Amino acid sequence: MSEAAPAPRIGIGALVQHGMFGRGRILDYDGGDYVVVFKGGEVKRVAFAFEGLKPEAGPGDPDLDRVRRAVREALGEHGWIDAELELGRRWSGGTLKLIPGKEDTQPKEVPLEQFFSKLIGVREKLRVLEQKINNHPGLSAEDKLELQGYITRSYGSLTSFNALFADKSSYFKGQSS
Repeated sequence: MSEAAPAPRIGIGALVQHGMFGRGRILDYDGGDYVVVFKGGEVKRVAFAFEGLKPEAGPGDPDLDRVRRAVREALGEHGWIDAELELGRRWSGGTLKLIPGKEDTQPKEVPLEQFFSKLIGVREKLRVLEQKINNHPGLSAEDKLELQGYITRSYGSLTSFNALFADKSSYFKGQSS
C-alpha cells in the first residue's frame, strides 16, 4: 500500500519563518512543495513535509487557497508584490504628498503602500530583465555587460527610496565607487 502524497499544512499567503532563509510568504503550491518568497525577493521551493517552515499565524485555509488560485488564474500572473512584507513599519498608513510648484494646481496624496507596491514592481521587473539578459543565448558577453550596467545604474537611481524598506537586504544598490 502506498502512502498518500503529503498535503500542504500552511495556506497560500501565510507569513512563515524558515531557519535559514528567515521570514517569507507562501506564494503557491507546486507538486509537493510550497513556493515561498523571502525578503529580498528570493523564491525557494520548500517541501510540504519540511518541519522547519513555521507559520507566524494559523495554518491557513485550503478553501480560501482555491479561491485565491482561481482569481490569480483569472487575472493572470503579474509578478509577486507584497508591500506588507517589505515596507518599514514606521511608514505603514503613511501618505506621499505631491505638492506642485504652481499655486493653481491641486496637490496629490498617494497612500505609501500603493506607491511602495509600484516601486517593488519596478524592482521585480528589473530583476526579471537582468535574468533574461544573463540567459539570452544571442547576446555576447560584452553586450550582456553593457546592458547589466544600465540596470545597475537604474538601481542606483532608485536608492533614494531605500528609507522605505524594513530590511537592508531589500535595498536598491547601484554601482559603488
